[in-house]
Amino acid sequence: MQAKFGLRLDLYQRLRLADYHNGTGDFHFHSQIEICYVTDGEIDALVNDHLMRLKKGELSIALAYDTHRYLPAGDAYFSVLVFPPDICREFEAVLGGKTIANPFITRGEAADKIGACIGEIRENKKRTNRDDTMLTKGNLYLILGIIAQNVAFEEGNAPNAGSDLISKILIYVHEHYREDISLASIAAHFGYNASYISGLFKSSINVGILRYINLLRLKNVITLLKGRKYCTEVCAMESGFRSVRTFYRAFRDVFGCSPKEYLEKK
Repeated sequence: MQAKFGLRLDLYQRLRLADYHNGTGDFHFHSQIEICYVTDGEIDALVNDHLMRLKKGELSIALAYDTHRYLPAGDAYFSVLVFPPDICREFEAVLGGKTIANPFITRGEAADKIGACIGEIRENKKRTNRDDTMLTKGNLYLILGIIAQNVAFEEGNAPNAGSDLISKILIYVHEHYREDISLASIAAHFGYNASYISGLFKSSINVGILRYINLLRLKNVITLLKGRKYCTEVCAMESGFRSVRTFYRAFRDVFGCSPKEYLEKK
């Protein structure tokens, strides 16, 4: 089964909480953390090569680039929480490149607490229509703390049912997009010619590799601007753009407005 890359989730990294009734999704992966919590019925949760039938009150955890899919076993309700891993630097430090040995938390106090946190995030979103409040962030920290204390971690990269080369390219780009990388330098790093890498990336991710790099840089610019610590030009340079003119042209091409107009809309 070929996993698809969740481009939309990856580019617009923010907290997302969705409730499903018997919905199914593609076998996919992305750079965010995804938690699936069963609120009623049963689902078959597949994370990498781990498969388990989860019942009410149980959950699965997919870390960055873990492949995953959920299939209801009869009538089922479940919630899916997705958020960027860098929301909690302490959890990233706990991971330290490790993977989860068993990506499921079944019945017990840990699962109940995570379910309660997801419920609070949902209610807070309804009250405030925002997903960046202190209450929401506090619940995310609590969820990650519970996971850190209740799962076993192991060394090594998680298996990926998608293209192993594509996964490696994506990880490499995410680690180096702030630098002066290019199609040629990426191809040289992996030992392939540029045409092959370009075609493989476009066919797998549905966007050109250079455009994808620019999208990552733009996303980082927006994150820095929201922090209100630096001016737009500094944020652009810190995110990997080599000229202010290139940055403004790329921003308007993607968002159809200036950075100032974009932030005023949000």
